Amino acid sequence: MLEVIERGTRNGSGPSLLFVHGTWHAAWCWEEHFLDFFASKGHHALAVSLRGHGGSPSPKPLRWVTIADYVDDVAAVADELPSRPVVIGHSMGGFIVQKYLESHSAP
Repeated sequence: MLEVIERGTRNGSGPSLLFVHGTWHAAWCWEEHFLDFFASKGHHALAVSLRGHGGSPSPKPLRWVTIADYVDDVAAVADELPSRPVVIGHSMGGFIVQKYLESHSAP
């Protein structure tokens, strides 16, 4: 199970904001300044720790995890939400978001 840090509520008034971290980070990097900020503005904000990062386990050694695996992680979290989220990435997370958007829609 992937680690997901959430702030705000899923109230259905707009899309959730899904944050994707870079290579040497995890969901924690979005927690202090971003998740709380957007939640205070009424958004449901959440950040995923990609497999092998933070509290997310990996079924294989990290050196064998692919970008496609990370895209699957983002999709798994997005698919659990009531509507398609806005997906926001930093550094490697930005690349993962680009690859995610090749096969998934997002606002």
